[in-house]
Formats: sequence, C-alpha cells, structure tokens
Amino acid sequence: MKTTTAEALNATVGESTEEDLAVLRYLLDLTLQPLDQFDGFTVTEQFLLGALRYQLNNVGWALSLSQRTRTPAFTGYLAEAQRNAIDKMRDRRVWRYWAYEQLAGYGRWNPDPIAHDNVMYSGYLGVMIGLYESLNADRRFSEPGGLELQWSARRRFPYDFATLCEAMVRNMRKRPHCPQYPCEPHLIYPLCNTFALNSLLMHDRLHGSSWAEELVEAVRISYFRDGWIRPDGRFVIARTAFGMALPGLITGNDAWIAYWLDSLMPDVARTTWDTLRDGLLRIDDGHIVIRGKAEQLIDAGNYKMGAGAGGPTYGMLANAAAEFGDQDIVAAVNNSVQQRYPLIHAHGAARNANMSVLATTYLALARFGGPSRMRGLITEDLPDHWRRGPFLAEAAYPDVLVARAVSDGTGLDLVLRPGDGPVQTTLGLQNLKPDTEYLVTGAVSPTVRADAGGAASLPIALRERTEVRIAPSSPG
Repeated sequence: MKTTTAEALNATVGESTEEDLAVLRYLLDLTLQPLDQFDGFTVTEQFLLGALRYQLNNVGWALSLSQRTRTPAFTGYLAEAQRNAIDKMRDRRVWRYWAYEQLAGYGRWNPDPIAHDNVMYSGYLGVMIGLYESLNADRRFSEPGGLELQWSARRRFPYDFATLCEAMVRNMRKRPHCPQYPCEPHLIYPLCNTFALNSLLMHDRLHGSSWAEELVEAVRISYFRDGWIRPDGRFVIARTAFGMALPGLITGNDAWIAYWLDSLMPDVARTTWDTLRDGLLRIDDGHIVIRGKAEQLIDAGNYKMGAGAGGPTYGMLANAAAEFGDQDIVAAVNNSVQQRYPLIHAHGAARNANMSVLATTYLALARFGGPSRMRGLITEDLPDHWRRGPFLAEAAYPDVLVARAVSDGTGLDLVLRPGDGPVQTTLGLQNLKPDTEYLVTGAVSPTVRADAGGAASLPIALRERTEVRIAPSSPG
C-alpha cells in the first residue's frame, strides 16, 4: 500500500515514554505556577549564565520542541506553559539587570532592555515567540503592545514581536563593518547573535517581513572575513566591538552554535559540528569523553563545582548530536549523564540530580530532539493537514498526560496516560467539522458530536496508557 504524505509526516511524531512525561512535568510545573512566582528556578544573580532568563529560554524551547515532535495536535496546558515562559520573561526582575549594566558599560541610563544591544535578552526571547507562533494559531504576542515591559507605574515599553525584531535589525545594521551586536556592553558573542537571526527568520516566515536573508548573508561573510571562525574551524567565543577576542575555547559553545546555526547556515553548522566531534569527542566503553577539562569543572547554571560540574556541556552536546543525527554520540552522552546525574523523581516529575535548572533543561530539550528537528521547526510551516485537522484543546493537568497527539486532517489520534492515578475527566476538542458526528474508540462514549463551532467535549476514563481515536462517522 502506498504511503501518503500525511501518513509519512505523522509517522515522524513519536510517543513520549513515561520517563519523557516525567521530565515534561518538571518543565510544566516550573511554568504553570503563577506568573509572578519562580519556585524551583535557580535564583542567583541576573547578569551571567545563572540568570532566570536562560532557564526560561531553555524551558520554553523544550516545551515547543516536545509539542512539535510528540503532540502537534495538542495545545491546552502545553501551549499555556509556553505562553507563561514568555510572560515570565517580561517580569521586571528578569530584565532589570540591563539598566545597570548599560549604565556601567555605556554611561547611559535607559532601562529599556531591547532598544540598544543586549541580544542576550531580545534574541533569545524572539526565538521563544517564533517557536510558539509556529506551533499555535495564537498571535497575542504580535498584537500591538503584546510584549509590553513595565519598569515603573509611569514607564512602560510597548513592544510586540514585530517591534522586537525591528530593534534587532537596527542593532545589527548600526555597525556596517560588524553585523553582529553585543550582549554585555561592547562584547559580541556569535552564539547570541544566532538567536537574533533565528528570530528574524521565523518572523519573516510567519508575518511576511524580509529581514533575515540580508543579515544572515552579512554575518556569514563576516564569520570568514573577520576571523570569527578560526583556522582550526572553531568559533571565537566573543570579541569586543573594537576587535579584541576573548581568550580560550569552549566545547559547549561550539556545540550550541552548531545547533542554532543549522537553520541559518546548514553547511557552516555541519562543519562546526564535525570539527568538534572528530577533534574533541571520543567514546570509551559506551561513555562520552570530552577533550579539555576547564568547562567541566563548574556548572555554569549555579556556579557550583563538584558533583554537578560540566552538566551544561553534556546538555549542549546532546542537543547538537541529536540535531545532526549522531546517535552514537547521543547514546554515549546519555550513558554518562545517567551515571553522573541520574534522574530523581518527585510528585510525578523528574529532573537530573546534582545539576542546576539550566543544565537540566538543556538535557530536557535534547530529549525531544532528533535529526534536523529544530531546523525544521524554525524554517518550515506546519503541514496543512495538521492545521486543518482537529486537535486536543483542553485536558486537565496533571490528571491527563498527553504522550502523543496528531491529526491526519480529518481525525485525531491520541495516546494518554493518567498523571496521578486513575481518573475520570473530560477532554476538550476543537477544529472538528461543525455539526458532525464522530466515531470514538478508547473513550467512554462510542460517538461524539461537534457543535456549530466545531468543538466537542469528550468524557474519558484513564487507568493506564490509553489510545483514543476520533474520526468522522462518514467519509467527507
């Protein structure tokens, strides 16, 4: 039997294991708490890698990738959690660092964290929004003022996705000789600028703007012309706006740049990964061995040394290896992680022991990845049959854990597990054909009827892993 395009695409949607769902619950518990609360996050200072913004970025990206690779036909609490991560990025406690950093570095007082430099906030936030909009028919962050930032009762910065991207474009164009712009004052990191470029790439695809192509090419030229890529194929970590490079090289930095360049410059990304894999990694008795020890002496997410040191490097390597299809490296990294940082379970959720939240969320992101999965999410629209088909819009959390959800354009296939023991509950379905009866398997009732708006409520009893199928009772 010939396989249709829809069937082939749906076959790429995996099913989350019980362990995957436990890790996903950890991410959901962080983001579904009230917006003004940060329980469970690492809260230290807000200037370096232990800052809240980087934890929120990783959590948001991991939730988005899990939706794309496991549950593209589920919005519900998974979409809510992504929105919450974005909204938490708007909390003044997350971005107020820039007012003081800009004052110290440039001698100017302006608490706006987006207008001037600071790609370590704007670029990363833009990727969160672009991924969310790529997966969900929700443009709230693109509405005028949809990303408003409040400094005080009298001072607000009314951004939205478009004006956020416009600020990135202005920053990238203001130095004709250098199309990248700084994180910290005067200090340019090529890694951080990949997030600005990916934000622009997604905005162009989603909203019809035309910013990315010109700037991606300008950055590509600058990489080679200006020595951002060294003769040995590795990236300079950072350089001042005046051309002075920071000393040293970081394995995790190269892996992370390769990962985020895959959507922008696949050839440069692949070469960077190959250089790293062939020159700095080897597998010994099923475990990964990383050449160079400096970055493995500290966990950059909480600045602790000892048992948890090096966790972020493992996470970055796992993501890059998965994105480039090097399953032997993925397996070796996972073996080393399981040995050094085993999962610990509490209240149905799981996280890695002896690791910061930052390091744990790097590994969570990798768990939901695969060959070219992030590149596809950034560069491609969702398949038409996913957009026009029914989807699961409401499910109680944590009562219902959604392990798989995908549509063939007319029907809906779900794999569900109970989160906290057997439960009877109701699912909310949307985008059904209005006033149409559907046949149901795996639920309480054998049929369900969509209302005039294409919505329906479906009672269900969950005791264990349950497959549910909803399909029109008659063709067409």
